[in-house]
Amino acid sequence: MESVERKVSLKKIEANRRNALRSTGPKTPQGKRAVRWNALKHGLLAKEVVIQAGDGKESRSEFRNLMAQLWEDIHPEGVLEEMLVEKIAVCYWRLRRVLRSEIGEIRKDLDTAQDDYSSTLLNKAAFAKCSDSLFLRLGLRKNSYGLIILKDILREVREEVKTLGRLSEAAYSELAKHFGEHEGSLTSRCLAVVPPIGTDEPSDAVPETPAESSKKHKTRLLQILDEEWRRLQEMFLRAEEREYLESESKLATLSLPSMKAVDKILRYETAMERQLYRAMNQLERLQRMRRGELIPPPVNIEVSNQN
Repeated sequence: MESVERKVSLKKIEANRRNALRSTGPKTPQGKRAVRWNALKHGLLAKEVVIQAGDGKESRSEFRNLMAQLWEDIHPEGVLEEMLVEKIAVCYWRLRRVLRSEIGEIRKDLDTAQDDYSSTLLNKAAFAKCSDSLFLRLGLRKNSYGLIILKDILREVREEVKTLGRLSEAAYSELAKHFGEHEGSLTSRCLAVVPPIGTDEPSDAVPETPAESSKKHKTRLLQILDEEWRRLQEMFLRAEEREYLESESKLATLSLPSMKAVDKILRYETAMERQLYRAMNQLERLQRMRRGELIPPPVNIEVSNQN
């Protein structure tokens, strides 16, 4: 019984050997290229270089395509040449990250620059509106947001005039606060038409019926307020154009990353390029030696700062 089992085992071994001799692998060029790529499918560098999770996830297939193209172009033979091809692909892949990093550094500032600029203008206008200083409040005219505030104040005052026919003391106080009380100011021009509600008419005023007086005052006040609103609107349009140009200039200056970021990017890029060119040179030497060329040993030069 034991001899029979041994004969069966020997026959099975012989059959396996014959099958192994018949199995010569893929015969077409496409099949051979696929098999050669499988040799480095599990390369240590190739497995680790591609970020495969998270927001910065990279495309595994893109890296495989890069390796396949290099393999097709270089035709490495032997483990060392295959490792160097893998090294070249990894260095090139990491160099691509340099460009992504540069774009990211630029976008980090560019994407928020417009909002930051607008927020600065808005904060300046809000601070000026709440300030106790007339000088600072007059600064509302310096940017579009401040002019919007002034136009809104005028709009509210105008609605009051349309309703009451004249201005209340509170409305005059609001005009004096934001437009001043100096000669020629909006406040002084309104006061010249009619004093605020709750005060007496000038003693030298020409006697008129209440209806005539009210209509006349209302018409004149609305005219003065409309003139001021048009003036503010012209200032607003000019301010918007100026701020647009300033914003465009700001964005243009941010088209380059900061010097700190540039220094980091350049150092990383230089290191990657050095590794890439070293791998390419080593691969070239190996292939030329494989073809039988006499290649002199590399010359290593060390640079020292010592005198």
